[in-house]
Amino acid sequence: MPSINFANKEINCKIVYYGPALSGKTTNLLHVHKALNPQKKSRILSLATQGDRTIFFDFLPVEGKRIKDFLVRFNLYTVPGQVFYNATRKLVLRGVDGIVFVADSQISRQRENEDSMSNLRDNLSKYKKYIEDTPIVIQYNKRDMKNIEEIENMNFMLNKEGKPWFESIATEGKGVIPTLKKIAKLTIKDILKKL
Repeated sequence: MPSINFANKEINCKIVYYGPALSGKTTNLLHVHKALNPQKKSRILSLATQGDRTIFFDFLPVEGKRIKDFLVRFNLYTVPGQVFYNATRKLVLRGVDGIVFVADSQISRQRENEDSMSNLRDNLSKYKKYIEDTPIVIQYNKRDMKNIEEIENMNFMLNKEGKPWFESIATEGKGVIPTLKKIAKLTIKDILKKL
C-alpha cells in the first residue's frame, strides 16, 4: 500500500526493479534518472555492497498525475541481483506497489532469470503479496546480444500470468521509458482500486 502524506497531499508509490545480477536493473534506473527533468527528480542514492549495489531515487511524473487531489510521487529502487543479498532484496520489497522484473535475454542466463523470478515469488509471499495480484511489468533486456532466447520461450518460463512485457536494450535506453510508463499506470490503477 502506498504511503499517503496528508500534510503535503502526496501519495508515494514504491516501484522496485527486480531480477538477476547484471540483468540491467541499475542501467534502467540510471537511464530514467538521466532522462527526467532535473526539477522533477531527486538525486540518485547508491548503497554499494561488494560486487553489487542497490540504488534509489524518487521523482514526480512529468504530467503531475493526481489522485483525488493528491500528487503522486514514485520512489524507484533496484535490488541487488546476487543471491547472497537475499535479505536486502526482501527488505527492499517491503511496501512495494509495483515491480519491474528485468530479465537477461541471453540463453546462458535463463536459469538465473527463473531462479530470480522464483525468489521474487518467495520474497513477496513473506509480505502476503503474490505475483497474480501485484502490478508487474516484465522487461526482456539485452535484446542486442548474441545468442538470445526467443520471446515466446521467455514468456513461457517467466510470465505464466500474462503480465505486460517489453523488449529492451537498456544501455541504449530502448524500452526503458515505455516499461516505466506501463508500471506507473498499472500501479496507479491498482491504488485507485484500493482507495
